[in-house]
Amino acid sequence: MAETQNITNSLMYHQSEKDLQSLVNWWCDSGFDKENNRFYSEVSNENTPRLNANYTVIQRTRLLWFFSAISQMEDYVNYRKYADIQFEELLSYFYDQEYKGFIWEVDKEYKPTIYRKQSYAQAFAIYALSEYYILTKNIKAKDIANETFNLLENKIWEQRNGGYTEAVDRQWNDLDDLRLSDKDMNEPKTMNTHLHILEAYTNLAIVDDSQMVTDSLERITQLYIDKFFNSDSNHFELFYDNDWNLKSDIISYGHDIESAWLLLKASKYINNSELNKSIEAVSDKIAISTKVEGVDVSGGIKNESHNGVQDLSFDWWPQAEGVVGFLYAYDLTGKLEYMKIAIGIYQFITENIVDDKYGEWYWNINANMQPELDRLKSNAWKAPYHNGRMYLEIFKRGL
Repeated sequence: MAETQNITNSLMYHQSEKDLQSLVNWWCDSGFDKENNRFYSEVSNENTPRLNANYTVIQRTRLLWFFSAISQMEDYVNYRKYADIQFEELLSYFYDQEYKGFIWEVDKEYKPTIYRKQSYAQAFAIYALSEYYILTKNIKAKDIANETFNLLENKIWEQRNGGYTEAVDRQWNDLDDLRLSDKDMNEPKTMNTHLHILEAYTNLAIVDDSQMVTDSLERITQLYIDKFFNSDSNHFELFYDNDWNLKSDIISYGHDIESAWLLLKASKYINNSELNKSIEAVSDKIAISTKVEGVDVSGGIKNESHNGVQDLSFDWWPQAEGVVGFLYAYDLTGKLEYMKIAIGIYQFITENIVDDKYGEWYWNINANMQPELDRLKSNAWKAPYHNGRMYLEIFKRGL
């Protein structure tokens, strides 16, 4: 049995090698504007770039993170140039020289179009700049990551009730409309933003183990468990008002399993045994609830349930987070069923989500396992972050 499992794991590893190279090739070919030496901001499912589309900080930081991470691998050192391009672009056009932090959007000429400061975006800047520092030891990257961290702590942390406010204006003043996207609720405290601040602080702790950073990482991790985890349902809740009154009835299976493994990763940099025990307990409960409720009979990870109504389609990113999350669950518990679930999700990805004709991954497939062809391969929210990170996590384990 163990020998059969090792063979299966090895096959997943070797398939990942090919799939990762295919992903990188797509972004450096179909996703890259060679004339202007930058990545396109939008590319259609059939690989047609949309030349007039604006550029959003989320995609650009995720590109910086990915090419910084992959360039640390021996076989991919030549891709560092793409990390360098993204670093220069991020600091030249998204970094606010006057008020600091990172603005939301610029046009194709790099003229700012949206100045607002989303906490989610500041987190991704910290995450990406920390990874770039790991790759290059560029002190400017580390300094601006720390500067942005201090802005979140001093401008965004809400002193009265705790937690990080969702968004502010360019000068760090309050906004009426806090939403990260049109589909989100207009509430000041969200699971999604706190998750990615936690993720960013974990990466920052790798390059800066100062007391301030590690204390803030511990604080947000404790808050994440105390405020967002529902111990009755064993899911994370999504939207709250400023006084921590729950405002949503949504289960996001992708965010659940992503939270579980990012908490476990954060625990490696937290020197608090009681908190780390809580992290392990919560992560195990999330793995169980995701296994029971979130894994479809097809092997894929379901999207969401809104007020008890199930979304029957499959977005690309929960699949990637599902593989990583169940690999971490296997690491935590040693339960072979979790490894089998991870392999099953990976098979679902290769059979249904990877586009064998045009490359990269489909954004979404419907309940009949047919891709939604009008969705973009590259846009403000789609970069080689979820899927690229999945491949890297598989390689780290040498499966």
